[in-house]
Amino acid sequence: MAKFIRFPFLCIALVVLTYASFGWYIGQSASSWSLWLASQGESWGWILEDETIFFLLHILAGSLVLLITISLIAPVAIITILFGSSFQSDNKAIIAVLLWSFVIVITLRWITFFAHFFLLLSAAILAKLELQKLGYPQWKVISILIFICFGGFILGLLGSYDFDINNLIFK
Repeated sequence: MAKFIRFPFLCIALVVLTYASFGWYIGQSASSWSLWLASQGESWGWILEDETIFFLLHILAGSLVLLITISLIAPVAIITILFGSSFQSDNKAIIAVLLWSFVIVITLRWITFFAHFFLLLSAAILAKLELQKLGYPQWKVISILIFICFGGFILGLLGSYDFDINNLIFK
């Protein structure tokens, strides 16, 4: 009972609202994105239809949510992989500087998309820190985060579509 009282409801509510708003955003903009991608795909020679692209966009967004939460398992290892070995020689350092400057230019060019990503990442980090402060083991923290983040995303996604419950039940 003491762990239930100390459970960070405000933090978890903030994470659920953040991921639900992301799900709502994806639900509202996926149809226009799929139409745009289908029209661009016709000029590029794709054979994908609007419905397939619409479904793939939802799968991509769900995978992004899972990738963000799973990346919190070992953030030090990920940072070491990204930055650690790139400055061991002069040639690797030059390539790394050029690559990271290109990444920064891409980030600044599409700052709105990266702002969504950083908002989702910071909300998940906040929840992870709060749950770790309560003394939960690492596997339990990640399990709770995956459930909460993906659940909030699904709630937002389903909330963005106009479902008529009566038609779903009585058909």
